[in-house]
Amino acid sequence: MRLILTIAALVWATTCHGGAWLRAQGTGFLTSSVLQGADGHSDGALYFEYGVRPKLTLGIKVDANMVVGQLAGGSGFAFARLPIPTGDRAYKLAYEIGLGATLNSETEPLLRTGLSYGRGIKWREKYGWLAVDFAVEWSLAGAAHTAKLDTTLGLGITDTTKIMMQVFVSGTEDATSLTLAPSLIWQPREKKPSYQIGFEAEQGDVSLRLGLWQEF
Repeated sequence: MRLILTIAALVWATTCHGGAWLRAQGTGFLTSSVLQGADGHSDGALYFEYGVRPKLTLGIKVDANMVVGQLAGGSGFAFARLPIPTGDRAYKLAYEIGLGATLNSETEPLLRTGLSYGRGIKWREKYGWLAVDFAVEWSLAGAAHTAKLDTTLGLGITDTTKIMMQVFVSGTEDATSLTLAPSLIWQPREKKPSYQIGFEAEQGDVSLRLGLWQEF
């Protein structure tokens, strides 16, 4: 049963952002999404990762803030993810390091360091995963930094449908924000794109998220 749970969790987790699970060698994952606020403000996100070796996944992560169709800010990173040995334990660990820059009017170089935890879960004959990702984005031009803690709880409802609840916490020296993000992921056919629809709530503001996921 433990082996079945581990295999099921790997299947579900690797269709999401890798986190502690590295991408299998020679396979990739691409997702793009748009977050639309009621005030007309929108954010775009692009995420790509590829398994270069069994113990090395490389990727690109871009987050852009848009106002009336114009780029207002954001950040972009190229990163490498490597595993932390855990033996035959039920959970996975990995660390990540990346280099990037802000996408503001003044470009600022950034260093990203991260640590990820993940494990499979089972609830009433349904399989899913729990992922906790902690990262710090360090400014290489000054002392400022941003700490981020992302928690994802996912569950497979049917062969084609998953549900996720995500909690994002982001903190700087001046402020801390908390975002709740439930969503539904639907893959109509095997080996075809998956579609995400969900909401994000932050300090009373609710936005709609639409996303497209593709494995290859």
